[in-house]
Amino acid sequence: MMKKISRRQFLQVSAIAGAGAVLAACATPAPVDEPVDEPVDEPEVVQPDPVVEDPTPVPEEERVWPRENVPRERTLALMNGFHPVGIGNPYAAGYSHQQGGASAHEALFYYAALNDRTYPWLAESYEYNDDATEITVYLRRGAKWNDGEDFTAEDVAFTYNMLRDFAPGLRDSTMVRNHVAEAVAVDDYTVRFELVEPNYRFHFTHCTFRFDRGVYLVPEHIFNQFDAVDDVQEFLQWDPAAGVVPVHTGPYQMTRTEENFSRYDLRYEWWAVDVGLADRMPHVLIHTDIPYPSDELAAQLLINNEVDTTLDMRPATIESILMQADHIISHTGDDKPYGYVDWWPISVYPNNLTEPYDDVRVRWALAYAINQQTVVDIAWDGAGEVAFTPFPNYPGLTQFFDHPDFAALMEEYNVLEHSQEKVDELMEDAGFEKDGQGFWARDGQRPDVDLYAGVPLFGDIAPITAELLRQAGFECNHAAPPDVWTLKGNGQAELHLFGHGGSVADPFTTLDMYHSRWQAPTGEDCGPNRPRWANEEYDAVIEEMSRTSPDDEAKVQELFNSAMTIWYRELPEVPLVQWFHRIAMNTNYWTGWPDQDNPYNTAFWHLTFPITLWNLEPTT
Repeated sequence: MMKKISRRQFLQVSAIAGAGAVLAACATPAPVDEPVDEPVDEPEVVQPDPVVEDPTPVPEEERVWPRENVPRERTLALMNGFHPVGIGNPYAAGYSHQQGGASAHEALFYYAALNDRTYPWLAESYEYNDDATEITVYLRRGAKWNDGEDFTAEDVAFTYNMLRDFAPGLRDSTMVRNHVAEAVAVDDYTVRFELVEPNYRFHFTHCTFRFDRGVYLVPEHIFNQFDAVDDVQEFLQWDPAAGVVPVHTGPYQMTRTEENFSRYDLRYEWWAVDVGLADRMPHVLIHTDIPYPSDELAAQLLINNEVDTTLDMRPATIESILMQADHIISHTGDDKPYGYVDWWPISVYPNNLTEPYDDVRVRWALAYAINQQTVVDIAWDGAGEVAFTPFPNYPGLTQFFDHPDFAALMEEYNVLEHSQEKVDELMEDAGFEKDGQGFWARDGQRPDVDLYAGVPLFGDIAPITAELLRQAGFECNHAAPPDVWTLKGNGQAELHLFGHGGSVADPFTTLDMYHSRWQAPTGEDCGPNRPRWANEEYDAVIEEMSRTSPDDEAKVQELFNSAMTIWYRELPEVPLVQWFHRIAMNTNYWTGWPDQDNPYNTAFWHLTFPITLWNLEPTT
């Protein structure tokens, strides 16, 4: 049996990570330009909840821009920290969705994963042809750009054709090129997408904002001046003195952009109110954003009512805040885990192209060496959940895990089993033996088992995971060099922690990440296939799933079970924990935050941020 490690030993190990701010899970370096397909099992489609209490309209003569003397109680003070300066064009080099622009850029559809709802917005509906080689999207009448021009199908078609033509230089352009043969404006309110191949999931993967995924729409009457990708990338769309500001359809407008501060003002007119889609303007008159300094300072600013919400925090920090301040809440109130499951489950990723991780016996030995529940109990003081799949536990996905055939599969391949006996058996069968210091070695050489994981993001769970591997005989240390993100991306960090950012509504997107077409050699960016694994039998299953409608639930379940059977048998990575966003929310000035009783949205840095702005109510 494996020697037990004491809690004191664990705490001593974890102390080396120190305390600090946790970056948002989706805010990782070098985002992949080619996100993979995200299917949807037709979640509930609803209109945004109607809002009431129409405020008194501001007389024309009193409309000052930017707004002046906005009281604190009508200001939403955010603390995030991603501040590219002077960029209003979402396709300009350096633009980040986390700079606050989600309140300005609107979607055809929004999807909220925690309650499995789709909100039609700039579009009202869609329909596929018989073989899903075409999809027609019907737009909402009356939408306008903030410069007064009508928003029409010409803008939608132009955006997608621009991305197709300028791939791979722009965000989402490779994805669009791979799936869109032509976007056609049938009339002002109808756009038809002619697809490269059948794709029953296009409306979700390419027309819907969910988390930080979504295609930004741009006005044809402004962007039609560009003939090359460099022209688009160099167009900052920010020179207020010359009257150049971002043009979009949303109710907020960027009015300040500085290194450590950004501000968005509520415009005085918004098409959604004019057409009756929204019953009123949002109550938030301005929202500001400042950098996230540390958990400790962020906590103090929250308690002092200087900010309203921040990046997600470590469990101990948010627990301390909740004990000190009644006006601060979490997603789960005063109860653990103090947050919601993010779409980013964490795994231990070995580079399957390098020795000894090209051997499935070694990969399974790693799995048996790690006690996932111990990681949760020690690193997070129990405020979390283990992961036994590469998927987040969302309503649209759990039905696949509850199926009897999948339960039987988990009995056969129990990735949560912790067994030193099986570690020894597998490592010895792979030609390893323990050396004089008790570490696994083959031909006198110990494998590189250092666990690369950046801090502060993984500063709590990485040392614990490394220590568990070490106690099982692997000479493992937590490594966090300055270039840790680069090393993880190019595969030189042969063992590392990272998340998925894949499926949220049905399993295809995450499963497709492991298709061999995404496998990249060591030294190149990993793309979506982070473990660099390939299997022809698995590829065939995924290709069949890609041609299967999500409405065919029985067939999708059958293919899911087949794919996961191969996945567990080969185990390209080791599932570790579900990732949580533990976000503190201040109720001193604002109520109506999303929580476990009303889980209508996720983090404010996601592209679904407008849903939160629709729901927030001032306390006075």
